[in-house]
Amino acid sequence: MVNTVEELIKTGYKGYSVRHILMNNEFRKRVINDPSVRGNEDAKNLVMDKLAVGGKVLITGPTGEAKTLFSRILLDHIVREINDHKYHIDSCPFLEDAGYIIDVIEQFEVDPFNGIKVLQSLCPFCRAKIENALSDGKGDVKLDNTASVLKTKPVEFKEKLLKIGVEKTVVRKAQLDPRTDPESLYMLLAGVENLEELFGKETSTTYTPTSHKVGVLSKGFIVVNEIQRLPLSLLEALMGFLEDTTSIKYNLQGEPVYIDGAMIFTSNAPLTVFGEESQPIINRIPEVLWPARSVESRSQIVRDMFREQITLSRQKITANPSIVQLYDREKSSKDYVSKLAIDFLAFIGNNSLPEALKKGRIRSESRVQRLDFYAGLDEIHDPQRNPHIDLRTTSNIVGSVLLNRERELQDEEYNVVTIEHVRKVLNDYDIPLAMINDALQEIKIKLRSNLKSAGMAVKAEDISEDISKMKALSDEELSELIINYEKLERYYESDVLPKIVEQLKPSYEALLKVDYI
Repeated sequence: MVNTVEELIKTGYKGYSVRHILMNNEFRKRVINDPSVRGNEDAKNLVMDKLAVGGKVLITGPTGEAKTLFSRILLDHIVREINDHKYHIDSCPFLEDAGYIIDVIEQFEVDPFNGIKVLQSLCPFCRAKIENALSDGKGDVKLDNTASVLKTKPVEFKEKLLKIGVEKTVVRKAQLDPRTDPESLYMLLAGVENLEELFGKETSTTYTPTSHKVGVLSKGFIVVNEIQRLPLSLLEALMGFLEDTTSIKYNLQGEPVYIDGAMIFTSNAPLTVFGEESQPIINRIPEVLWPARSVESRSQIVRDMFREQITLSRQKITANPSIVQLYDREKSSKDYVSKLAIDFLAFIGNNSLPEALKKGRIRSESRVQRLDFYAGLDEIHDPQRNPHIDLRTTSNIVGSVLLNRERELQDEEYNVVTIEHVRKVLNDYDIPLAMINDALQEIKIKLRSNLKSAGMAVKAEDISEDISKMKALSDEELSELIINYEKLERYYESDVLPKIVEQLKPSYEALLKVDYI
C-alpha cells in the first residue's frame, strides 16, 4: 500500500489528469461504444474535446435525446479511470494531485523558484501540510515567504517532501437538478461541509486552511441538468468558477484553487432565453450542439427499450438499470418483437423532429448552423406544431404495448409483438394520423426496397409506379422474406420459428399492399 510520496515515486507515478484520460483513444472508444447512449458519435467526440481543453462544457439539444444520460455515463467512465490511477496529497479536500510534489522534487535543484511557485499555487490545506513538513512542525517555514523556504538545503528539502502522505483518490460524480433539487445548487456555490469538522477537529479560527466550507464542486465531477431553469442570479454566481479557460477555478480565502475535474451543463433551450445578460455566461462555457439521433440509432434504442421492458415483465425487479442489465443476459426464447414494430416507432420519432435538429456534424462555432439549430429547438416547444415524440414518450409507448400484450397472452404461449400491436396503442397518444401514415409509408418503402434490391435503401421519390404491379408472393416466399428481413436465422433449429413467422405474416401481407395506410 502506498502511503508517502517516496513510495509513490517507486511505482513510477507521474500524475494523472482528466485531460490525459480524455485524449486516450482507447478510452474514447469505450465511451462512444457504450450501449447506454447510442449514436451521436460526432457530438460525443466534441464533448470530450471541450472537456479536455477547459474542464467544462454545455450540451444543448432537444429534450429526451439522452444529453444528461450521456453526461452521467461520460463522468462515470472518467471517475472510474481517476479512481483506478490517481493519487492525491493526503486528506486534501480538492484532491490536489500528488504528482505535483513529485515534479517539484525532480526539478527543485534546477529551478527552485518555479518549484516554490507550484507549491504556493496549491490549496490552503495542502500548503499548510507542506509548511508543516518543511519546518518539522515548528512553523518557521512559510511558502509565501520564499526566503524561508530557500533556507532549507535542496537535499533536506526533497527528503522532507518525500515524507508527505499521499492517498488513493476515490471520487463520485454528482448531479444537480434545479427542477427537483434546488437546494443542491446552493451546495454547489456555498458549500456544505466545514473542513475541520470533516477531518474530526473543532474549528479554532476562521483563518485556518480547514475552517472554510467547501461545496460539491471541490471534487470537480458534476452534471448540472437543465441550466436554462436556473435563476439568473445563481447562473451569474457560477461565472467565478467558469472564468478560467483551461480549468475549473474555486476561490478559497480569496485565492484560486484549480480543480482537475469535468463539469457538464445540459440545456434543451439556448441560453439566449436570458437575454443580453446571458452573454458573459455563454462566453465562459464552450457549447456543443447535440442533435437528435439518426433513425438507425433510434431503432437500436427502441429495441433496447423493448428488451428492458420484457426483462422487467419476466423478472420481479425494480427498474434499476444495473439490475436490469444483470437479468438481461438471460435471453427469453418466448418473446419476440418484430423489426417492423421497432422501425415504425423509430420513424415516428424521427418524423416528429424539425430537419435542423437532425443534421450531424454541426458546430456551435458556426453562426448559421447555431441559429438554425436554435430555431429547431424553438419549433419543438411550439404548442401549435405537431407533437415532438421524444424517447421518453417512446419508452412509455413501448411499456404500454407490452402491458397490453401481457393482458392478451392468457391463451398464447409466445409473446410476439407486431406493428399492429404498436398501432393499437398509438391511438391513446396525441399523435396525428398523418404522422403515423408517413411512418408506415417509410416502412413500406424499406420493406419493398429490401424485397426488390436485396436490402438496398431507396428514397420515396425513387419508387416508381411499377410497385403496384409486383407479383403476389407465395406462402413460402413470404416466409422467406420474413425470415430474411427479421434476421430469424438463429431460430432455424427451434420449433419457435414457424410460430413467430405465422404471427408476423398478417403485418407483412398488409404492408405489401399499395393502399395500406
